[in-house]
Amino acid sequence: MRIKMKYIWVYLFIISSAYGKEGFLSSMKRLSWDIGKEEIDVVWIEDNKFPKFTASIFFQDGAVSDSIPGTTQTVFDLLSSGTSKENQREISEFFDFYGANLRHSVTHEYSIFTVQALTKDIKPVMGKVCELFKDAQFPKNEFESHISRSKSQLKNLVTSHSALADRVFRRITLKGTPYEAPVEGTLEGYNKLTQLQLKTRLEYLNKTKKVLFLAGPSEINEIEEVLSKNCNWSNVNSAEKYEIKKPQSESSIYLVEVPSANQAQIRVGRYLTLNEFIGKYDHFSFMSSFLGGGFTSKLVQELRVKRGLTYSAGAYVSMQRDYGRVGVVTFSKNETAAETISLIRDVLSDVATGKFEEKEFVHQKNHVVGGFAFGFEETNAFLGQIMLYDHQKRDLEQLVNFPHVISRMTMAELGRVDMEAFPWDKLSIVVVGDKSLVKSLSRIRPVRVVKYEDYL
Repeated sequence: MRIKMKYIWVYLFIISSAYGKEGFLSSMKRLSWDIGKEEIDVVWIEDNKFPKFTASIFFQDGAVSDSIPGTTQTVFDLLSSGTSKENQREISEFFDFYGANLRHSVTHEYSIFTVQALTKDIKPVMGKVCELFKDAQFPKNEFESHISRSKSQLKNLVTSHSALADRVFRRITLKGTPYEAPVEGTLEGYNKLTQLQLKTRLEYLNKTKKVLFLAGPSEINEIEEVLSKNCNWSNVNSAEKYEIKKPQSESSIYLVEVPSANQAQIRVGRYLTLNEFIGKYDHFSFMSSFLGGGFTSKLVQELRVKRGLTYSAGAYVSMQRDYGRVGVVTFSKNETAAETISLIRDVLSDVATGKFEEKEFVHQKNHVVGGFAFGFEETNAFLGQIMLYDHQKRDLEQLVNFPHVISRMTMAELGRVDMEAFPWDKLSIVVVGDKSLVKSLSRIRPVRVVKYEDYL
């Protein structure tokens, strides 16, 4: 054990040297740019490895502000569908000519629009991006085509039981909170959405408080001039902060009936309030890895290796700024679904009460600490971490100190955070499968059969 710990501390020293203040944090600069009407905060990672840049525009507002579910997501999906001067094909050809890559991500709390291109093309590429935000028209033909595809995708979820389980589980666990409506929208919402509503929402986003996260060489400073001249942005609006009540006790299993399903998709978890996870980010992160972070994790070993009940099992803790979610994700044959759920309950209880071996604990700590540095091999991954920490108002030194926090974590601390995250009486259980599961599942909790159509 002494030899093993020696190697652990040597590795921690290497990580600290590479990722401490003298390392990757020293390459980050915080700036303030004048974009015309007012200033915008900028976080820049100087990266001279390649002559390319990444610009991520972080809007401090997301789907939680949608009056119709799916509005913000649709705005970004159709942002390049046409302006008053160019159609979708012409816009696409422009970005293809410059080899630019556009992508976006929308959550309830924030939205991100990211541009990647060669550094020499900063002015034309970012200039065109500004045109999209100023003059997106959401042409009727593109709008109707997108809405039709989106509705078809939702209706076809029944053919993807895993995706259907994720969607229903999220809606059930977040019922009664501001985050219940899906980011990607609903069938009812798509029937109400109009082009005018997209334009109105885009106008609001243009006035939303933003932070610009950049990676690239010093030429990236040319973006300031482009934004100042071409983007009509301000920082007037911001998403409202919400406080949510602690989840109430759950007394039912929700069975989402899918006729003739040959397996059962299983989801177990709940939402977290801010007070439940603030200051415990790293501990919760390790707990999710210990429970379901790979082949050697506790759930996989108990469910798959020892009993052959499933092929895979995972656990997650997802923490935003104002709320979080914890969950266990797996599947099983219909005849073993109840046994699988009971075993999940036993594993959570065993971890909470310290009924696990020290060698399991030490192995997982080595795995998590050893893999930490590889998460930052690409600048984009580092940029994503910085965006999340900034959104959560966390000190970036916590990112540097992660290996040290995990290395000092005790078995008792793991048990405590497991108990806090997964109190069995407050966990929602959702199963997607055949109605014949009612009898076996009812031995665990009373079963409520729900229609998947009600969650589309």
